[in-house]
Amino acid sequence: MELEIAKQKAIAYIVKSKKTENEVRLKLKKLGFDIDIVEEVITYFKNLGYIDDNEYVDAYMRQCMRLQNYSLFEIKNKLLQKGIKKDIIEKKIQKFEDKNSNYEKNIVEKLLNTKLKNMEEIKQKQYLFRRRFKNISIYDD
Repeated sequence: MELEIAKQKAIAYIVKSKKTENEVRLKLKKLGFDIDIVEEVITYFKNLGYIDDNEYVDAYMRQCMRLQNYSLFEIKNKLLQKGIKKDIIEKKIQKFEDKNSNYEKNIVEKLLNTKLKNMEEIKQKQYLFRRRFKNISIYDD
């Protein structure tokens, strides 16, 4: 009985938006379900494909890159905060960097032509440094 209630609570939580394994686990624990029940629910939904951290990382990275202009460092940290395993994140970011080696350079150029356009050069560099963009060699061109 408790297992079915936990499944119903989990599906209601997952339906709203894609969730990580860790987010679902924390939600069910917060609702007071026993750890054994929580793990059984997680396994059940992973087997159905409703919880998939690999797929979540792919979708989250696409969203951050398209809408937020995040550096890869920022994306990595946000995913770590969501409880995604570090090895999954590292693998996905490395795969992305291999395919899109100019991603961060393109974002920096975009920021310099929009948001940072009217800032002094030192302020631009500080902003980009705080956001942890790698190899900010845009000024060397």
